[in-house]
This record gives sequence, C-alpha cells and structure tokens, in this order.
Amino acid sequence: MKLLTKISLNFLSISLFIFLTGLVVFYFVLRQQVNQNINVELQKRQTSIQNELKSAHGATTAPTDFEKKVEVTPIPANQNPVEGYSDTLIVNTETGVYTAYRQLQFVSEIGGQKYLVRIFKSHAETDNLMVRIILSMTLLVVALIVGLLVLNRHISQKTLKSFYDTINKIKKYDLNTHEDFQLKESDIKEFNELNKVLTSMTERIKDDYYNLKEYTENASHELQTPIAVIISKMELLLQSECMQEKELKTISDAYEASTRLSRLTNTLLLLSKIGNRQFPEVKKIDLTQIIDTQLSFLEDVIESKKITVESPDKPYFTEMNPYLADILISNLLKNAIRHNHKNGSISITANDKQLTIANSGEKIQGSADDIFKRFYKSSSSDSSVGLGLAIVQKICEVSGFKALYSYEDNLHNFSIIFRPETNNFEV
Repeated sequence: MKLLTKISLNFLSISLFIFLTGLVVFYFVLRQQVNQNINVELQKRQTSIQNELKSAHGATTAPTDFEKKVEVTPIPANQNPVEGYSDTLIVNTETGVYTAYRQLQFVSEIGGQKYLVRIFKSHAETDNLMVRIILSMTLLVVALIVGLLVLNRHISQKTLKSFYDTINKIKKYDLNTHEDFQLKESDIKEFNELNKVLTSMTERIKDDYYNLKEYTENASHELQTPIAVIISKMELLLQSECMQEKELKTISDAYEASTRLSRLTNTLLLLSKIGNRQFPEVKKIDLTQIIDTQLSFLEDVIESKKITVESPDKPYFTEMNPYLADILISNLLKNAIRHNHKNGSISITANDKQLTIANSGEKIQGSADDIFKRFYKSSSSDSSVGLGLAIVQKICEVSGFKALYSYEDNLHNFSIIFRPETNNFEV
C-alpha cells in the first residue's frame, strides 16, 4: 500500500469514527434540549389550565387533537399518582397509527376533590425538525470530510514529492555509471536530513565498491600471471624425458591443481563481475540459437557419453545480456552432461516465459535447496569447482529471472523463469 493511500485511509477512518460518535452524542443532546423546551411549554399550559380547570373540555366534547386535549380524572382517596413529565404513545382512532407524545400529569384539587390532570404535546413536529437538523449536519460533515480528504491528499502529494523523487533516484541509481548521487533540495527539514544521510551513505558504498572492484581485478590479474608461469613450467617438466615415474606423477598432480586454481580464479572473478552488474547491456536474444551453438561446442562430450538430446526447433526470445546468456546456457548444459549417465538423455524445452533443461541421472546427495550455493557439489568429481550453478543463480538474480530445481521421475529439472511474478515496492 502506498504511503499517501495509507495516510488518506487513516484520515478517513478517524474522521468517520469521530463523525459517527459525534452524531450519536449530538442526537441525545438535541433530544434532551427539545424535551426541555416541550417541558417548559407544558408547564406554561399547566398554569393556564389550573386557572381555567372548571371550563375545561368535558368527555363528550373533548377535542381529537391531543395538543389541545386535557384529561381530568378523579383520584381515589387511597391513591397517590406520580406527577411529572413522561413520553407516551397515543393511537389515532381514525388511522390506527401510533403517535409519540410528551405528557405532563399533575394533581389539582377542586372543591375538596383531587383530580389527576394530563396534558399532551406531540413529538411529530420536533422529530421532523431533528431529522432535518441531523440530515443537514450529516451532509455538511460529509462534504467537509470529502473536502478535507481531497485537500489533505493534494497537500500530502506536494509535501511528499521530494520523498518520492528520492525513492526513484535510489531505485534508478547505478554504481557502474560513475554518476554523482544528487538529490533535490526540499523545504522540509526531515527530508533534507534524510537526503544528507543517503548521500553520505551512497558515497561510502561507492568508495567501497570501487575499492573492492579494483582489488578484485588487481588480485585476479596478479594471480593469473604466476599461475600461467607455473602451468607453463609444469608442462615443460612433463615433457622432460629424464623424469622418473614418481616425479612425473607429482608434477602431474601439481599441474592439475594449478589448472584448477586458474579456472577457480577466473570463475570467482566472473561471479564478482556479475554481482557488480558489470554487464549492463540488454538485448533481445534468440534462446534456440544460443542452445544450438552451445550444443555444437559440447558435441564431442555428448557423443562420448552417448546422450540423446532433444532441443527446441523454433526460435524463442527473451531480453538479457548476450554474454551472460551464453554463460547461462553453457553452464546448464555442462551440468546436465556432467551429472548424466551413459546412454542418458537431455530434454530442452523453451518458450517466451521459461527455459527448462531436464537430464537423466541419480538423485543428488544432500539437500536440493543447496544446489545453487557456491562450492556445492552433488558428487565427488574433481573436474568441477562447484561454481557453475552459483553463476547461473547470480545471472538470474541480476537479470530479474528466477532459477528453480526439482527432481521427478529420475530427471533433474532446471528451470529459468524469465518474468517471475514479484511484489513491487510501494510507497
């Protein structure tokens, strides 16, 4: 949920809560005030009726309008009725509809006889007035809330503009472009403090990144030279005719270790470059063409193990760095060949959304969740440095892809999802 949406929803929910609570309180306060006004009016009528009680309406000529009706009832000597105000319902004999009334009953004495007198005032007029007042207030408050909500959203958008600019700048910033990380000045103190911290942090990260990058490149370059010298000297010694078998075996082992060290150095350097996103170029590539090219490079190994290969026969395209695409396909195919058995099979299926390479072979030793980790080996083979699938995972990470592995029906399935569903960052 975006920050602005959350602010608006919080504002709206709090406003509605306050409005509904205030509406209930306002109703009861208004009702109490109306009742007090009716009580005052009834009290005035009580004084007038007591003075003119002898000329009040009789039972035969009693008006049907309870606003003008006065009920006078003799009180037995053993009864003491309660005097005061109360609410009552009276049915209209003509329509059969009940109407709410406010009544006042009091005791008056005439010629030594006590009478209970009741006078009435209808709630209909005051209730209609209350409905109109509450409806008008509701419309006014709703209009006020909507206006405040629009105004709050407009002000928040204007206020948070520099914040959104900072977020977009961070999302688009790339250390490899060698551009300075500059943020716009804001008229809000807190945002300026945030920009200063981010700028300072970015400068430190950039310095550390360039230092690490330079160190990695220098170390790789400096290592390659002595390793190449060692390998060439070992090759010369292996060609010598004056060496004993035991000495040749020792030199051969040293030569293989040096060769493996050279491959490991190059692979780690490649991983570092991929992680540092030093391959920013993105193009539309033909997966089928790359697969066919890599299969032709590995044709001798495939034939030596008598592996049957099924590959796609029509072009499928995706967008990524062409160099990384070659490495990705090459590592997956080499892995499928290395961990396959003689007379095995490799099935390659592709479409615009996914590439899957399935190969026959024994189930891996250990957990399948570790298969993309660095230096993980599912077998004891010395020919692998254990970084091929780690490179595949890293390429997928920088390309926005997702690498998956499963083992079903004696087949190792490696799938590359080109456009996985992701949760975008929302502000």
